[in-house]
Amino acid sequence: MLQIGLTGGIGAGKSAVAARLTERGATVIDSDRLAREVVEPGTDGLAEVVAAFGDEVLGADGALDRPALGARVFGDDGARRRLEAIIHPRVRERGKELLAAVAPDAIVVNDVPLLVEVGLAPTYHLVIVVDAAEATRVERLVRDRGMTPEQAHARIRAQVGEEERRAAADSLLRNDSTLADLRTRVDALWHERLRPYEENVRLQRVPCLGASTSPDDYPRIAARLAHVLGTDRVSLAGGVVRVETDRTEALGPAGFPPLPDGRGWGSADPGRPARITVAEP
Repeated sequence: MLQIGLTGGIGAGKSAVAARLTERGATVIDSDRLAREVVEPGTDGLAEVVAAFGDEVLGADGALDRPALGARVFGDDGARRRLEAIIHPRVRERGKELLAAVAPDAIVVNDVPLLVEVGLAPTYHLVIVVDAAEATRVERLVRDRGMTPEQAHARIRAQVGEEERRAAADSLLRNDSTLADLRTRVDALWHERLRPYEENVRLQRVPCLGASTSPDDYPRIAARLAHVLGTDRVSLAGGVVRVETDRTEALGPAGFPPLPDGRGWGSADPGRPARITVAEP
């Protein structure tokens, strides 16, 4: 199974990318959808939200009044954290249930708007970031969601900065053009990188033997290794990543199979070559 993280700022076009990946054959786990499920009428999640924020966040039908709740938490960091403490653990548990049901050769796309904000990037084999100019995003939010330009700018600037989001990207998809153009680039990503990457992880195969690690890719590789191996003893020298660990069995499933000659490990990602050596801690 290949685990992909998908994120992007509001109005960038993340949903369009998720829809196209679904058409290509990916299993998409939409965290926003799960967040709605876990507070449906009758759930303990909804009961806890009401206990925290009051009956005024309920509609006349007993369902969550999302605009009312949004008004309570927008711009209030303490309220937002209280809400996240209720929603996020339930979303994670529901996501685990869905993952348990997918096929071994699945490409699972985790659609997570706050992926960068909550530090989830290193938990995935690859992170896709959908990006667009702020002017383009504002235009879409005004046209498609009925916001005023001022509201659109406020929503965009309340999110993590674009540079931080781009720094987490293994694949950056620009979406300032047409939907057809975006779909063409998603298709290329699927056929040229995601599908081969999944096969390489499943078959424990390194496509770029002897390739060195790019300094641009190193920070993301190091963060993933640190997450998977539980160590921050990761360094780069001469194009080779060096990690101190006694948990080499975790490298293959994480996307770094052993090299055929037994002299280290390499990246299974055809779009991100890497060489890794291991030293005892």
